Amino acid sequence: MSKPIEVSFEWNKELAFKTSKLYYDYDMRHSNKRYVGWFFVALTQFGIVGALKHDSYGLLYISTFLVSYWYYGRWFLRKRMLVRFYDKNNSQNIDIHFSIDDDGFHGKEKNISWDEIIKVIELEEGVLIQSKEDALFFANAAFKQKGDKTRLLKMAKEKKKR
Repeated sequence: MSKPIEVSFEWNKELAFKTSKLYYDYDMRHSNKRYVGWFFVALTQFGIVGALKHDSYGLLYISTFLVSYWYYGRWFLRKRMLVRFYDKNNSQNIDIHFSIDDDGFHGKEKNISWDEIIKVIELEEGVLIQSKEDALFFANAAFKQKGDKTRLLKMAKEKKKR
């Protein structure tokens, strides 16, 4: 058994927004939801043709609204919900520490086994971990030693979570 990977960071409002935005962007690029946006763009094109040929602007208005909502409004509404959640719960900054080994993620208040991990996603900014209950983001600076991020990704690949 190799030495566990140590990860420490401070969970705060800004990190929650960043994690949510990174996961949102990843999901929009790598899921079937992106095709819905393409459909709305196609509707807009049909709306433009209808407006130019038949002076019918209804489809153009509706499709433009849908495209605007899909690509810009969804994140804005999601961010507002997060702000309300933090303001309502009066969340404080929390120091979080995880020790990661072959059994899973071991924290002071929470343990997550590898069976609960759905996906480990490598990003430029760090590592996004999607579990059955939560999404965690370990920024590159959260890893104690150089090379720990690579070890975590290798471990995830061995567990078939990548």
